[in-house]
Amino acid sequence: MTYKHILVGLDGSKKADKAFETACALASALSASLSAVWIVNRDRGMDSTFGVSEDFYQDRIGQVKQKLGPYVEKAKKQHIDITAETLLGNVKMLLAKEYPEAHGIDLIVVGDTGLNSIERLVVGSHTSYVIRNASCDVLVVK
Repeated sequence: MTYKHILVGLDGSKKADKAFETACALASALSASLSAVWIVNRDRGMDSTFGVSEDFYQDRIGQVKQKLGPYVEKAKKQHIDITAETLLGNVKMLLAKEYPEAHGIDLIVVGDTGLNSIERLVVGSHTSYVIRNASCDVLVVK
């Protein structure tokens, strides 16, 4: 199987950085394009319970967009065709289903855990969801 379009999920964790390195190596070796997404999780329950404002999300999106720059530069130095996006929504749904189906992704690369300390105890809940629900292959990087 040859992969043409690889998706890597980023969140600022060391595991996500390692997943990015793996995704770049694969994209380079396979001459595949790479999409890097950093999803700002929007939890409607948190919004209503704690009064999280739209300004909070917009500020967070702005912060994350700046963090994507070094990833793009690193991939371009390796002559990788990369697209980087910051998205707002449900991390699990966007990473497993919505983004891959909308962009013709045939491989998703994720770290085994994220920034959440509880997720570090076992395979992260987002990663578990992606493994179970993605319609394409998933590579989990430890």
